[in-house]
Amino acid sequence: MMKTLVHAGIAAAAVLALATGCSDDGSVGTAATSAVDAVKPQTSAPTPVSGSVGASAQPGKSETAPSAGTSEPGAPAIPVDNPTDPSAAVPVDQGNPCLDTSSDLVQNVIATLGPPPGSDYYEIGEHTTATTPNCPTLTWAVAETPSGTGSSPENIMFFHDNKFARLATPSPSAFTSISASTDDSVTVHYSWLVGDEPNCCPEGNADVMFSWDGSNVVSDIPVPTEVYNFS
Repeated sequence: MMKTLVHAGIAAAAVLALATGCSDDGSVGTAATSAVDAVKPQTSAPTPVSGSVGASAQPGKSETAPSAGTSEPGAPAIPVDNPTDPSAAVPVDQGNPCLDTSSDLVQNVIATLGPPPGSDYYEIGEHTTATTPNCPTLTWAVAETPSGTGSSPENIMFFHDNKFARLATPSPSAFTSISASTDDSVTVHYSWLVGDEPNCCPEGNADVMFSWDGSNVVSDIPVPTEVYNFS
């Protein structure tokens, strides 16, 4: 670049000398002056920067967009839902017993049975253990003699829609157990003494299925009278 300017200067001086020495009317001098102007270094104005870029670069300001759940200064806060709140997804009655054996419903039925031989009261033994919201149509509970044996009296109580339905037998039975249950039925295994066999091994046996028929609890076969007629 420097060499180019030097050469241009020399050329301009030569032209000026020719113009001065060879022309009296100034025509050659004028041409020489134009030639000198032509070889002067050329500069250009800086290219203007786009206005959109300059506007975004103002000191002390940030163009970062507000994050979720926030707002611009002075604007109301934007609420954010919390979908992981467990209380919003679990029903209020989730996990409650379908048949509460300590409730007045059950205890009032037990009170009507009177005391069993050798004791002052019946206590709850086996019973429906299902919990809400998966309650069966037919629920049940056994009122048994405290600290009793296989031959001790007990009563099977049936319930439907949180109401007492009936007892399995008109009086207490012995050697009784629940062998199966479904949504609307309960199968009871009954045993009884036939002769002089020991209490451990009653020879009489029957399985009776009780079910909800839409209005009552009914049995598929009559309960043998030997089940509850004993002394």
